[in-house]
Amino acid sequence: MVKKAVLAVALAAFASVAHAQNPGKPRLGLKAGATLARLTGNELDILAGPNYRVQLGDRHTGYNVSLAATIPLSSTGLFTIAPELQLNHKGYKLTQTSLNTEELGASETLRINTVDRTLSYLDLPLPVRVNTNGGMYFELGPQVGYLTGSSTDTETYSKFSDSRKETTTNASSSATGDVAKWEYGAVAGLGYQSRNGLTIGARYNRGFQTVLDTDAIESKPKSANDAIIIQVGYLLQLGK
Repeated sequence: MVKKAVLAVALAAFASVAHAQNPGKPRLGLKAGATLARLTGNELDILAGPNYRVQLGDRHTGYNVSLAATIPLSSTGLFTIAPELQLNHKGYKLTQTSLNTEELGASETLRINTVDRTLSYLDLPLPVRVNTNGGMYFELGPQVGYLTGSSTDTETYSKFSDSRKETTTNASSSATGDVAKWEYGAVAGLGYQSRNGLTIGARYNRGFQTVLDTDAIESKPKSANDAIIIQVGYLLQLGK
């Protein structure tokens, strides 16, 4: 009798979870948000050469836009795959301080370059989600990306012995020759998706290989993309 009661309760709980998870049909929609990115690695001095000291700045702020889908992998809705085609603007900020005093002009005591670089990727994340009965989900999976562009803004300023601080040059560049075209990495995240398709989530994306093209740079630095991705969106259910 007790066993039957326990089994009945277990079946009722399972049915409740399955209903709450609402496996439904595949969904398709749009997502957008902010990307907070930086580089990681122990050889960042190579980015500027032997005559500079390099220090990473705050995370570069970019944006992302995605065509997103969710596809049920189980009848209960416990597992889904959530592929996206995502335009993602990553990048980095850094400060380069000159260590070569011979480059300095009269009464110039310090020369510093501040670099803010945007790296644009077409990313394809393929995370698998574990859904809870309250709408929360957890996800993990691989990601591949293709570099579509680069934009670098550099400001050079100098400090002088009389305490003056002057900006000497401002420069912009769209060169991509020093960046690897393909990127391979992974994403992990959590979020919430309502029954009507409204979704909000956060992901961590880490690259597995160097951002800078080791064939184009003789010194072969190692520095991977490291990004926090925040998104909101709306996904429509397909079919009846």
